[in-house]
Amino acid sequence: MNVSFIQFDESAVVILNVLAQHFPTPTEIGFNDIFPDIESDVDKRSAHIGTLAFLRHEDLIAHDVGSASSFILTRKGLALFNEDIFKHLKEQLNDDENTI
Repeated sequence: MNVSFIQFDESAVVILNVLAQHFPTPTEIGFNDIFPDIESDVDKRSAHIGTLAFLRHEDLIAHDVGSASSFILTRKGLALFNEDIFKHLKEQLNDDENTI
């Protein structure tokens, strides 16, 4: 049996790119936020909800408590963009030490 990633990819790529563009601001990524022109596509909506659930379960995104569909990238999510938040913060802290 082969697993099809087509619907997952359509949502996951958009979700992750939108969150990366807005990092660190929590961002609305509900179905209507991401796909406003096709809000009546029930199959695509279900796949989007499943994609959100998977990304959350795998700790790639974190839910913002203040909103039902607002999320932020996690450390694991940032790593998909070859970003290491701990390395970045450490560099920033070391730079601050040298300037104080």
